[in-house]
Amino acid sequence: MYEGNPVDLQMEKVISADGIFDDTTRKCRVHKYDLEEDYIYLELKEDSLTAISLDAKYRCYISTRTELLYCTGVVKERYSSEDVNLLKFRIENGFYNVNEGKSTAERA
Repeated sequence: MYEGNPVDLQMEKVISADGIFDDTTRKCRVHKYDLEEDYIYLELKEDSLTAISLDAKYRCYISTRTELLYCTGVVKERYSSEDVNLLKFRIENGFYNVNEGKSTAERA
């Protein structure tokens, strides 16, 4: 559904007590969206996989042609597949529309 759309990934908070907060915006692209399991597979464009923490909550902004959506969640896995760096991102509480300022979750 969102495959191919650009994504900005930003750390929201660190879960681990000894983790380090990183406010860098990471550029990604939606590789695959698994609606049934609420996972988005993101292709990490410019950074190494180790730049993404498995002990943090992230905000994921997805740009479509008509709207800017965001969701929050955690990165469950990081791996390379066919020369592509992929992140398995677990969505929490659905999507929100940034442009309209909606406070209710929009399910895609």
